[in-house]
Amino acid sequence: MLTVVRFWILISTLLVSAGWILSGLHALNCTGYAIFLILVGVLMSFLWRDWFPVCGQELGHFARKFPNRFRRIAPLLFLVLAGLSLLSGLLYLPDNVDTNSYRIPRVLHWLGQGQWHVIHAADRRLDIAGCGWEWLSAPLLLFTGTDRCLFLINLISYLLLPGLIFSWLTRCGVRSQVAWWWMWLLPSGWCFMLQAGSYGNDTFATIYILAAVELAWRAYQKKCVRDWCLALFAAALLTGTKQTNLPLILLWGVVAGLSWRLVLANPWAIFPAFSIAALVSILPVTIFNLVNYGSWLGVQGSSWDVHLPSPFWAIVGNAFCLPAQNLLPPVFPWAESWNAAMDHFVTTPLGAHFSSFERFGMLSLNTHGINELNAGLGLGLCLLVVVTLIGAWYLRAEDPRILSPVRHSGAEGLLPRILRWLPWLLLLVFMAKVGTYSNARQLAPYYIFLFPVLLVMRGNDVLVRRRWWQWLALALMLFAAGLLVTSRTRPLFPVQTILNLAKKEFPQSSKIERIGFAFNSRASSLDGKRIWLQNNLPAKEPLLAYLSGDGTAEPALWLPFGQRRVERIAATKPADQLIARGIHYVVIDSSALPGGPSGLDPWLQSHHATLTGKYEFQAQAGQPAEAVYLVRLAVAEN
Repeated sequence: MLTVVRFWILISTLLVSAGWILSGLHALNCTGYAIFLILVGVLMSFLWRDWFPVCGQELGHFARKFPNRFRRIAPLLFLVLAGLSLLSGLLYLPDNVDTNSYRIPRVLHWLGQGQWHVIHAADRRLDIAGCGWEWLSAPLLLFTGTDRCLFLINLISYLLLPGLIFSWLTRCGVRSQVAWWWMWLLPSGWCFMLQAGSYGNDTFATIYILAAVELAWRAYQKKCVRDWCLALFAAALLTGTKQTNLPLILLWGVVAGLSWRLVLANPWAIFPAFSIAALVSILPVTIFNLVNYGSWLGVQGSSWDVHLPSPFWAIVGNAFCLPAQNLLPPVFPWAESWNAAMDHFVTTPLGAHFSSFERFGMLSLNTHGINELNAGLGLGLCLLVVVTLIGAWYLRAEDPRILSPVRHSGAEGLLPRILRWLPWLLLLVFMAKVGTYSNARQLAPYYIFLFPVLLVMRGNDVLVRRRWWQWLALALMLFAAGLLVTSRTRPLFPVQTILNLAKKEFPQSSKIERIGFAFNSRASSLDGKRIWLQNNLPAKEPLLAYLSGDGTAEPALWLPFGQRRVERIAATKPADQLIARGIHYVVIDSSALPGGPSGLDPWLQSHHATLTGKYEFQAQAGQPAEAVYLVRLAVAEN
């Protein structure tokens, strides 16, 4: 399995490098990628035996052992979770709001001009955010002509989790029988399994930091330059995905620093490796942000510029928000009341300390419960952790002869202790600096690293052999599978048929109406917009303008990919400038108009435009309906 991990790190490094290199050459297109891959193929033909000396043997051994690995229930349930994730990815269009609003659009803009460039849109995330996920998705969009397969990035990463989790836990002193159970349990955390078949970019980077630590450790033990370089690439890729992942780089640094003699003895390999790592890291985007916005995050003066209170109050605030989000049950119909209470709380003297948070304590309204945009580790695993800690303490008190944690001497004894406690320090750094309303989701790459200090406790090795604990663990994994099946954003059961039957039996039921909205709101606002736009956009227009609100309609405007370009505009852009650019049609989000939907008529009059189509939807329960408009400029009538 480690060979597959090495290969994934290498592929990720090559694709991210290709994005920046081809952008610099103005060759971000099919021809550029084809030439780049041919050159890489030639290079790898010379390096393959050195980098993957026993690849065939390891893969053959893995293939022979594969059927036996899933004879026990826990691995089989993990396979079920992966299968359900694959099914949901195949059945549903991209439904992640952030992915539709800026991740896929920015890639389409780059491919449209053959290079990375500044997009100049109101949504600054199109320019300032890390590009790791985007550079992996660019060749998939380019060569397949669809965004339906982009979930494979997350699914591949998800499949690699168990083996790396086992290695991490055992290297930190957790006994192998304890690590075996938790290598299957941790991927059933709600943030991991809900994003395995989705288009989010929060959890897939977990593989990078796990691989960085594991490969750096192997490089230290075996004096292997290849593994040290791959660990460096993995650490750089981690930073290139999200800025919130940056503290985790210290975990790699602690282990990689042990190989300093190996690094000094091989400058011919290390210097090129550092150059490649700089290219695939957050460094290119950071330089751009510093030059253009005066901030390494690029958020100064924007709507995402959250100035948290002092680190003390930021940590206190997150000490409330993170547990609240992680303990959120699958269904929580009181979200509106909760959010109203939180909004009131920040107006009180005590709550004023947290007013700079982005909607302090907010819970998701759309689905009234868990979805991939707000899921943390999940209520199930959190409860199992509590049960495990209590059970291990009880067993230890009952029998003092229970085995102690695995201990090593010298550096290999100190290193596990450092790595067990360092993630908790990094957690405090995260809590002191991040104040968004979806902290539990953004914390996803940290969760796994917090567990060794809990699982290394005496008594865990006895507890995992108790039948009642095993059945509880398996029940939680089965419940996670049920959560995937009944997901409000990507249900895997005939929800519409059941709801229609229920409406016939209880036509006046408000509860059935609310349940229907929970399942349909995302479909009507994202899938519905895409389908409507595909059916109504003029086929022969090479350039469209988009006056965006949340930006989620943009991927549909580019369809079919490669045959049309889209330009984001401001509401104040004059019609004559649009016409001079060759733009005849404008797609407008009602939320982007001054005054909302009521601002459409004044905009049409000022731009001498005609409304040709309208799609209405309700994005949130209890909120006014929103709309997407298709508008024709006067020049199109000539």
